[in-house]
Amino acid sequence: MAKSSAPPPPPFPATWNQLIGHDWIRSALQIAIRKGRLAGSMLFVGSPGVGKTATAMLVAQTILCQRNSSRDMNPCGTCPDCVQVRAGTHPDLIQVSKPADRTLIPLEALIGPVDARLQEGFCHDVHLRPMQGPRKVALLHDADFLNEEGANCLLKTLEEPPSNALIILIGTSEQKQLPTIRSRCQTMRFVSPTGEDGRRLLREHLARFHADVDDPPSVTDETLNDALELSAGDFHVATRLASGQSGELRNQFLAQLSTSVPDPVVVARCINEHLDAASKKEAPLRRAAFRDVCAIAVQHYRGQLRASAQQGRFEVETQNRLDRTLRVFREIDRSANLNTLVDCYAADLTLATTGDRGAIG
Repeated sequence: MAKSSAPPPPPFPATWNQLIGHDWIRSALQIAIRKGRLAGSMLFVGSPGVGKTATAMLVAQTILCQRNSSRDMNPCGTCPDCVQVRAGTHPDLIQVSKPADRTLIPLEALIGPVDARLQEGFCHDVHLRPMQGPRKVALLHDADFLNEEGANCLLKTLEEPPSNALIILIGTSEQKQLPTIRSRCQTMRFVSPTGEDGRRLLREHLARFHADVDDPPSVTDETLNDALELSAGDFHVATRLASGQSGELRNQFLAQLSTSVPDPVVVARCINEHLDAASKKEAPLRRAAFRDVCAIAVQHYRGQLRASAQQGRFEVETQNRLDRTLRVFREIDRSANLNTLVDCYAADLTLATTGDRGAIG
C-alpha cells in the first residue's frame, strides 16, 4: 500500500453529534452542565476505544470554548481555545498518562520529581489559576495503572477539587480502581456499542489505523462483526483483528484451541509469529499483539463453556484454560518477559492448568 500525504482523521469527534453511542452519558453530562452540578471529580470506565477519551475531550472543549456557552453543549470548534484543545496544547487542559516504557503512572507525574515535590505534577497544576478562561480541565488517562502510593497522592485533590477545575480519571473498569479512588469520584460507565453503532465506531478506528496508506483494504460487515465478537468490546483489539493483519493467526490459533490437546510447539510458534509481525523490537506493540491472541482465546473458551452448559456439562479443562488466559492479561500488564510467558502459556494450555505457580517475569 502506498503512503498517503493526507492528514489522519481527528482523534476525537469535533461535535457531540459525532459521538457514536453513549446517548445517556451525553444527556447526563448536558443536564449536569446546564444546572451547574457537574461533579468536580469524575471516573470514566469502559473497554479500550469505546469512547471514554473522546467524551472527556469533548467535555474539555465544551467547558473551555469561550465563544459558545458550555450550557449549550455546542463548542464552536474554531476559536483559539477549541483549536488548542483539539491539538492538546491548551494551557488549561492538563493531561497525564502512563509512559509507554513504564508499568505504572510514575509518582513524579502526579506530585513532581523528588527535588520539586508538590511544586510540579498533576496535583500541583490542577490548583493553579486558569490562564485563558474561568476554568480548567485535568484528564488522568490510564487510571488502571495507579498503584496505591500514586492513588494516595490524588485523594485530597479528588475529594476537594478546586472550584474552577474539573478532574476526569479514565480507566477500563471500576474493579481496577482502588476503593479510595472510586469513593471520591462520580463514575460514568461506558458500554461498548453493538450492531450498527459498533460497526461505525470500528470503521472510525480502522480509518485512523490505515491513515498513512492511500488504498486501505476494504472491510465487510461480517469481518467487523467477527472482530467485535472476538474482542469482547475492546475496540483497540477489534481494530487490529479487523485490519486484516490477524486473519491467518486467528485461523491457525483457533485450529489449535479446538483440539483436545493443543500442541505447545505449534501454539508458541503461532503466537510468536504474530508478535514478530507486529514488531520485532517494540515491546508495547508486541504486548498489544499478545493481548489480541488472548482475546481470541477468551472468546473461544467462553463459547465452549456456553455450549457445554447448554448440554448440561461442565468442562473443567476448558475452564482452566480460560482462567489461564485471563491470567496472561494481568502478566502482560505487569511487563512479564514475553518469551517466557509465551512458552509457559502454550504449555499450560496443553496441560489445561491455570498457571497458579506464580507470576512470570
